[in-house]
Amino acid sequence: MTPLMALSLVAASTALVPLASSDTTVQTAPAAADSTAPRLFSTPGKDLGSGYASSSDAIVQATGDAEGLHILSAKESDGFSFYEIARLNRKELSGIGPWTGYVCTTGSEDYAAAVYAPSMWANEPGAYERGAFAAVIRLSDGKVTEIPDRVKLAYFTPGCGTGDEVAFTSSSATDRSAGSTTVISVDAATGSVSSRRTVKGYLTHVTPTQKGTVGVLGGDLVDLKGNGKKLSARKLADVPGPMFALTATKNGTVDVGTVDGNSSVISRFDGKDFTELGRAPKGKVKLLPVADGAAVVGDVKGIDTSDTPGLSKHAVDGRVTGISRHGHLVTHSVFSEQMKGITTRIGSPSNKGAGTLTVKATALKTGAEATTLVDADRKRPKPDSSLPMDPAAFVMADDDDPRNCGEGAPESQCLSGSGADVYGLIGQMETPCLVKRNDPKRQALQASANQVEWAVDQAVHGNLTVTRPQNWHDTGLSAYTPQGLFPKPALTGGGEIPAQVMLGILAQESNFKQASWHSMNGDSGNVTRSDWFGNENGIHGYPNRSKADCGYGIAQVTTGMSWEHDSQYDAVRAGAVTTDYAANIAAGLQILAEKWNQLKALGMNTNNGSPAYIENWYMALWGYNSGVYTDGAVGVGFFNNPINPSYPADRQPFLRYSYDDASRPGEWNYSEKIFGWAENPQMTWNAEESYSEPNMPLGNIKVAPRTAFCDPAINACNPSAADPCPSWDEQCRWDGWVNWMGDSQNTSNSSTEKLSYELGSGEPELQSKYGHGPCIDHPSVYSNAIIVDNLGQHEETYGCGDFEGADDGKFTLQVGDNITMDRGDGTFRATPYIAGLDLHQLGAGYDHHVYFTHSYEYTEPFHKVTGRWQVNQAKLPSGDQPGQRYKVWVHLPSHGAEAVVRYDFIPGDNTSGAKPDYCNVNQKTRSAGKDTWFEMGTFSFWKGGRIEMDNIHKGGTGDDNVVFDAIAFVPFNYEDPGPCALVDGGL
Repeated sequence: MTPLMALSLVAASTALVPLASSDTTVQTAPAAADSTAPRLFSTPGKDLGSGYASSSDAIVQATGDAEGLHILSAKESDGFSFYEIARLNRKELSGIGPWTGYVCTTGSEDYAAAVYAPSMWANEPGAYERGAFAAVIRLSDGKVTEIPDRVKLAYFTPGCGTGDEVAFTSSSATDRSAGSTTVISVDAATGSVSSRRTVKGYLTHVTPTQKGTVGVLGGDLVDLKGNGKKLSARKLADVPGPMFALTATKNGTVDVGTVDGNSSVISRFDGKDFTELGRAPKGKVKLLPVADGAAVVGDVKGIDTSDTPGLSKHAVDGRVTGISRHGHLVTHSVFSEQMKGITTRIGSPSNKGAGTLTVKATALKTGAEATTLVDADRKRPKPDSSLPMDPAAFVMADDDDPRNCGEGAPESQCLSGSGADVYGLIGQMETPCLVKRNDPKRQALQASANQVEWAVDQAVHGNLTVTRPQNWHDTGLSAYTPQGLFPKPALTGGGEIPAQVMLGILAQESNFKQASWHSMNGDSGNVTRSDWFGNENGIHGYPNRSKADCGYGIAQVTTGMSWEHDSQYDAVRAGAVTTDYAANIAAGLQILAEKWNQLKALGMNTNNGSPAYIENWYMALWGYNSGVYTDGAVGVGFFNNPINPSYPADRQPFLRYSYDDASRPGEWNYSEKIFGWAENPQMTWNAEESYSEPNMPLGNIKVAPRTAFCDPAINACNPSAADPCPSWDEQCRWDGWVNWMGDSQNTSNSSTEKLSYELGSGEPELQSKYGHGPCIDHPSVYSNAIIVDNLGQHEETYGCGDFEGADDGKFTLQVGDNITMDRGDGTFRATPYIAGLDLHQLGAGYDHHVYFTHSYEYTEPFHKVTGRWQVNQAKLPSGDQPGQRYKVWVHLPSHGAEAVVRYDFIPGDNTSGAKPDYCNVNQKTRSAGKDTWFEMGTFSFWKGGRIEMDNIHKGGTGDDNVVFDAIAFVPFNYEDPGPCALVDGGL
């Protein structure tokens, strides 16, 4: 079993899919604040100073949540009124969770550059090193141009210099090798890639300067020169220590922030060598780029910038996350409150859900502090597009086929042999994952946080023995108990896994999600999955069976859940892993125990080796995420070593001082993140802690020092170097004993579990976000209605019972155009394999079940999903007889529906001259947040008659949910056009 983060598809893919600008959700910016905009400072003349109105100072910041990476901007002349100027996400990755990323501003101050990716990708080497997306943003109006390369997700990317050149990087590094690094140079003014050049080794902090591009390679500051597709790296000087920042000034000098013991050190390179400018307590000072240079911000009393042109300093209390271009404003927090729990939209702005952002800042001239809420969805004034920008760097061809080849070719080339990835036979598109999606018998119930904590408390002590009766939740499975199927694992040497360790894993891995991100507490839906289709979780690319990662549910159980594995779970175990959060936790618990036991077998103890102490699970968590090497060069690899230069050397423990850290998970290794979530519980959708904090006698969990796993005698590691083990290969693996807790580890200095639920206690009540839809009711007073539900076989869902009149009607769902076409050259056109990727089920609506997809434009027919509702044809007259009139009602769910859709009324073959008609229905507003029957009017049908609805509509963006729920047919004797003004049967 492997965790969700093991996105091996990204690590293995060499032909990464470029995506056009149209695939990115973009919001545009204002030219200036309007009168309704919430100013950061309500009295700017007092708080910012008398000259604020004529100031050219501005700031650009980024923060992520489930809606994407929000790019925010504010001008001092507007009193620093923050607006979202762009929102970066990928709708083909819908439902994958929150987003993270970084942004920088170019020297002209006209453009910004950003990298962004799903937060979960920060845990997996391949995705982290070369899986993120890249874009440049025109700050005058928020125009986004996507860069057709996949890039590194790291705190030092992208690199903006004193001009408009931007450097993105992509690395082939793995846990076995430093690989090579490609620098993608982009002209921000045009959005075009000027060069792609590669150098051997792990290159960081790439920054364009007026004297050329610099970076750090093997611990050295290097000057990068291009030669075709290759880079040469000329050493300029030894970087004076492990790094947390690099900036460039307009005169070509370079400033760096490094760490020496418990000190943060600021140094300047003057063209010959580095000179130390001063020190501060570690983590208490930041080095940030500003116009023409850089600023040292924080505890700066020990830093001398008097003889350093282009470098200023500002004394500021508290954490610092950003600074305005001319140094008039410092931000302490730019954060979506949603990230405390990382759920779907919480609700009203007062609940601070997705898209509602908190900004905390200090005006440096006066010391005035302020906090404001920014509504990212607030209507914006008309943008200013005065600055020129060339067309997008990568533009989709004028073709009905979706782009899904590695080089962005249309589908007509994708499988024909001319694309970069040729998948060939249709069999290679079938996922090898055992339990398929969209099966109503395999819906996963999204448990509430209290149930998850109860299950973990019981499971770690072997008491997760609640009986699931036969056909529990209509799964058709035989009776079982979770730890009857998956017994509690035995730890080498005895003992048990602390509950908060497992809870931290579940928080980081799946955010307590057994069901998909579309499901709230109490809903059922498809199980949370990893990349089942081997296409980077996309909805445009054809499935690739060979790259599929079959992770399931809250603990991302993988082993035994794929036909590609040596053995598979039986139907009961596989079904329970999919549908039952408790069984999934029981199975997932075995992953961590396996890593603990592997390390014990290698003699790799942590502290005193007792499993009772949370601190002692650091290496097992490391192995849980990136593996334990048990053959050859044994131990744990370099990716999760806290000394890894990918993580800023001055970082504080994850989440200890602020939940803001959750928006930048790539700055901590996996073990640090789990300890952070164990120490600081996630919040639920209703803003309560999801689980109890552990017993922490020191007030926190004592995290391993950054240098704890760095010893020249063990893993060729130099703890004082900027790149401690530049080869990243087998010699960098740690295989020793480590102890940072001292010789006398006990309950007075180490953290232990705290149980919230008594062992042997019963399963707590589900805390549901929404009520479930009706079970077999009828529209209005019409008890004779023929209900045609989306459950074609009328499965009994969540106690609703068998469906009345199951033979009186039929629902069918067509995915794609149902054509799999042999082109005659051994290749295929296979639209169902595209459309089905964005089809989902949800425990909402009539009979507690709907199918849904998203609304797409007419130019994207490969995403077409069509629903058909029809009365039993035996009940309909032939075409030469009078038609059968029905009053038609559509059921709309209380949640999950968002789009305006067209229902087509097709009368069937007839001699009466009846023609089709249609009705557009806003599924969201018509439901008004409640399960609703909406009357459409009367219509006459003959044999062949039916109602159809699909998700292809003018203006479709791929964002709004299109829901397929029930339709009721009420036999009616007279014409009643109803709200839709239907012409009865076209007559």
